[in-house]
Parts: sequence; structure tokens; C-alpha cells
Amino acid sequence: MNHKSCQKTMKTISLLKFFLLFLFNLFLFVSCEKKDDANDYFYNLTQELSPIYKEPDKIKAIQKREFTKFEKTKDEKYLISSRYTEYFLKEHNGSKQIPVVFELLKHNNDRYAFISMICNFNLALELEHTSPKLAMQFIDNSIKFDQKLNKTYYISHLYHAKGRFYYNDKNYPKAMYYFQQALKNLKPDDTLYIASMHNNFGLTYDKSGKTGLAIEETKKGIKILESKKNLNQEEIEFLNSMRDNLGGYFYKLKNYGNAEKILLQQFEYYKNKKDDHLSIISSEKIFDLYITTGQSDQQKKIVDYLANIEPQVNNISDKIKLNEIIQRYYSGNNQLKELKVTSEKLTNLYHAFDDKSKKNVQEITDNLNSLIIKDIDNKYRYDIQFQKKQKLWLSSLAILCIIILTIIIFSVKNKIKNEKEIAQKQRELFESNEKILEQDRSFQKEKIKNLHRTLSIKIDAEKILLENLKKTKRVNVDSEQVIRDLLLKVNNLILIDKRSYNSFTEGTMENKLLMDELSNRCPDLTKKELKLCTYFIMNLSSKEIAALENTTTGTVRVYKTKIKSKLGLIKDDDLSTFLNSI
Repeated sequence: MNHKSCQKTMKTISLLKFFLLFLFNLFLFVSCEKKDDANDYFYNLTQELSPIYKEPDKIKAIQKREFTKFEKTKDEKYLISSRYTEYFLKEHNGSKQIPVVFELLKHNNDRYAFISMICNFNLALELEHTSPKLAMQFIDNSIKFDQKLNKTYYISHLYHAKGRFYYNDKNYPKAMYYFQQALKNLKPDDTLYIASMHNNFGLTYDKSGKTGLAIEETKKGIKILESKKNLNQEEIEFLNSMRDNLGGYFYKLKNYGNAEKILLQQFEYYKNKKDDHLSIISSEKIFDLYITTGQSDQQKKIVDYLANIEPQVNNISDKIKLNEIIQRYYSGNNQLKELKVTSEKLTNLYHAFDDKSKKNVQEITDNLNSLIIKDIDNKYRYDIQFQKKQKLWLSSLAILCIIILTIIIFSVKNKIKNEKEIAQKQRELFESNEKILEQDRSFQKEKIKNLHRTLSIKIDAEKILLENLKKTKRVNVDSEQVIRDLLLKVNNLILIDKRSYNSFTEGTMENKLLMDELSNRCPDLTKKELKLCTYFIMNLSSKEIAALENTTTGTVRVYKTKIKSKLGLIKDDDLSTFLNSI
């Protein structure tokens, strides 16, 4: 292969590599784009479901819509989206929600990072109080999946949750760190969550003994929401929650005037709103303040309010807190009869709360154990199936290898056999050609010998003819006899020339092939020169060739020199040897 061919080949290979690389990158881009689109789809679905989490009929309609899409397209994305919708139907029932989330995780199998992220997030929140360590593992998994996405959908909320877990564990430095990370990842228009982070800073500072800083951060959060127009209900509720916390901080710093003003305002707000849960929490703070400041009348008003709403309170935790406040009042005022009744009631509530807690923990534990056992069982079955498939695959591979090896051996044997047969035939053909060539060589040698003899006879005859012609010049010579002798000699010369011509024409085909080859090699050779080459190849002398061509030996030598020059031969090169090598 020449240099240009190599360059062309290298260019072709380079272009092929570039094309394959382009196709590979295009495939990656399309694959990533497709998954990104799916993750965006799940995010938008979450945005659609979140506002209607308390409306099961609407959620069921969306679930049906997603499953219909799956039936039409057979796209797994829609099957996962329909199962994801089911998660919202069980949102307020942790024991039932956990199995749904686990099944969704298993079916998704980390295919879509958004689903893996949201499922781990949900499990972390569900196990926050019952299994804090496990909750931390799930929140870490959720953060990893969120970071894998091109967009960080919920990273600020995930950091917030992780900070809260550390806060619950009383690791306040780490809690503060993750609250700060959450704030960094929030958008400027996320006013509610920005205010929430400042509220979390306040809570963390308060637990760290820095109540002054807690007040500053809480005021920042309150100011953010107060400066916003047209607050929605969630923002209004959170604003009041921060005010409630602010009142508690003033109380802790013994600024009872500001504390009472804020806490009483919040208590009245929740009471008028008829929010039993928040009004009980708020009443505890104002009740503590009234005890500290010795306001018995105000204490009684709080207790009367709590006693009045107790029958309608269904949550056991709220009932316990409510009765604990009443118990403290009776204890402080030595109302032993009422204290006994309240204490008995509290004892029953504690038992009920313990039973409920145990039941919830047991349900969660049972669900987790069931899922773990099911997962182990599935894994065991999968391992058995995998081993069977592996054995079958290995057996098939072994059989295939044996078949391929057998075919290769058979092919190699056939190839060797065929090569031997071809070699044997070529050897026989070569030997046969050698014999033919040897016979032809002997034949040609014999022809050349005969031609030399004929030429020798012709030369002798010509000499005699010349002598007879000279006799005709002499006087007293019988002219008729001389003429008869001359006619006889001429006739002999004609016979000799005829025999020479016949001998020469026997090699006409070989002469033609020789002249064709010489013409191809040296187009400058004339027809006369080509014809003379047929004499030179028979190694005839210049004298013999001159006799055949009726020319002089000098002319033959000149032609011979010209032919050697045209063929690129030097003076010492033998022309006959060269022509015989062709």
C-alpha cells in the first residue's frame, strides 16, 4: 500500500471514529434528555397533587388518568406515575403509606431519580420520631438522588429536614449548618421558606442558650412575611407560629410585658379560629407566664377554657397536654378532689397514648419486617432463578464452544487436506510442465542445429555457385554445362531456403509472443528489429542472419547494437541470454 493509500485509509478510520463518537454522545444526550423529561413530568405531577392532598376523589381521577396513559402507550413512566399518585391517597396514614412507598421504590429501581428522591424523603419523615437513625439514612439517600438530577428540585427542603433531625437529636451546630444550606438553596421569591429558615435559626439559638439571637432571627422571619401583600392561609398560620415563638423567647428573658402581649394575642387568635391543637399549645405558654407573674384570675380563665373544649378534643396528645395544664392549676391551688379526678384521667390518657404509640410502632415495624422478609424472599427466588439461568447459560455456552471448536477443527483439517491435494496437483502439473518444457527445449535445440546445418550447406552451395559463375568468364569452357550446373545449384538453394523457412515458421506462435512482450517492454523497437530478435534468441551468428535476410553482417551488427541500446543493455550484456530470459 502506497503513502497516499495509507493517508486515505487513516482519514477514513478517523471519520468513522468521529461518527461513532458522535452517535454515542447523541445516544447519551437523548437518553439523559428523556430521563430529565420524565423527572420533570413527576415534578409537575407533584405540583398538581400537592394542593389537593385532602381531596381523594380528585387524586383518584388523576391516578386513573395516569394508568390510562400507561395502557395506551405501555410506557413504564405512566405506570410509575399512577403508583406515585396512590402515595398521596395514603399521605395521612403512615402505617399504610410506608408499604406503598417501599413498593414504589422497588418498582422504580432507581430508574427515575426524582421518584427515588421523593420516596426516601417520605420514609425519612415517617420514621423521624420512631426510628431517627433510619430516618437519617433515608434523608441522606434522598439528598444523593436529588444531587444526581440536573435540577435540584427539593434540595433546600431536604437540607431543612436533615437540620431538623439534628435539632431533634440536640446536635445544634449541625442543625444550624443544614438550616443555612437550606437557606442558600432557596429562591428569592420563596418568602415562606426563607422566613421558616430564620425561624429555625431562632429555635436553634434558643436551644443553644442564645435567646437574644433567637429573637433577632425570629423578628427577621416575621418581617419577611409582614412585608408581603396578600398572604395565603399557610403563610398566615406560619406568621402566627413565629409570633408565638417570639413571645416564648421574651418570657425566657423575663420580659414579661412583651411576652404577655404577644402570647395573649396569639392565644386569642387560635381560640377565635377554633384551632384546638394550636390554642392548647398557646394556652400552655400564657398559663406558664401567668403562674410566673402570679395572675391567678387569668390562670382560671385559661383552665375554664380548656375544660370547656376538652370534650371536643380527639387527639390524645392534645388531651394529655390540656389535662396537664389543668392538673398544674389544681395542684397549685390545692384543689385535691379535682386534682385526683384529673390525675386519674391523665393516667388513662397516658395508657391510651402508650397503647396507640405501641400499636403505631408495631404496625410500622410489622410493615417494615414484612417488606424486609418479602424482599429477602424475592431476592432468594431471584438468586435461585439467576443460578438456574446462569447454569443454563454456561451449559449453552459450553455446548456452543464445543460446536465451534469442532467446526474449527473440521475446517482446519479440510483446509489442510485441500491444501495438500492442491499442492500435490501443482507438483504433478509442475513436473508435467517440466517434462514438456524439456522436450520442447530439446526439440528447439534440434531445430536450431538443423538450421545451422542448412545455413552451412547454403553457404557452401553459394560458394560453388560463385565459383561456377566465375568459370563463365573463362575461355574454352562449356557454357551449357556451366549453366546446367548453375540451375542445379540454384534449385538446391531454393530447396534449402524452403526448408529453412519451414523450420523458422514452426516457431511462429512463440515468435509472436516474444514480439508482443518486447513491444510492451520497448515500444521503440521497429518491425525489422523485432524480426531480427527472433534470430538472436536462437543464438544465430551475424553471418547466418545476413544469409537468411540477404544483407551484410555489418548491417546485422548495427541492428544488434541498436536493439541492445533500446532494451537498456550494456555492451558486455549478451542479447541472446536476455531474450531467452523473457
